Amino acid sequence: MSDIHVSLDLETLSTRPDAAIISIGAAARVEGNLETFVCYVRTEDQFERHVDEQTLAWWEKKPDLWGETMERCCDHGLSLAPHALDSLQQWLTYLGTDQDRIYVWGNGANFDVAILEHAYKSAGRQPPWAYWATRDLRTIKWLAEETGQYRAPTRAGTHHDARDDAVFQLEVIEHSLSALAAGKK
Repeated sequence: MSDIHVSLDLETLSTRPDAAIISIGAAARVEGNLETFVCYVRTEDQFERHVDEQTLAWWEKKPDLWGETMERCCDHGLSLAPHALDSLQQWLTYLGTDQDRIYVWGNGANFDVAILEHAYKSAGRQPPWAYWATRDLRTIKWLAEETGQYRAPTRAGTHHDARDDAVFQLEVIEHSLSALAAGKK
């Protein structure tokens, strides 16, 4: 089995590790096939998680996106714990059962992965990935750009849609890994 790189993207109501989560998106390529995940999360079940006024104000400046996201949360949203966290864990298991070969990537060392890890631990559970298998997209992209081999992928989808962002971030990861491999030669 080869390594599986999973891009995680969250939409949240704060930037802190205990942020209220409104959607979880993920993307991975397994044996050449793109696999995606999205889950909308009910906010009313997250009273213990942080909501930031500045983040709410940012969302409100995007009324179409905010309205659509909140509608999905209300109509299709799951409780964060256990349902949304279980759904993500089941999807990761679907990708492969060898936890040692699954690497989870967030867009920033202190955001997506850190918030999900906090959510799992707050629910009394361990995250469904090895602690040493977390990766940072911003760092690898910077390293790849330094090689001069990096070519940015074309952006598709809706910005701040968790699944679309995860798919784009996966492409950045793949382009970065390719640039780093080419830079070694």
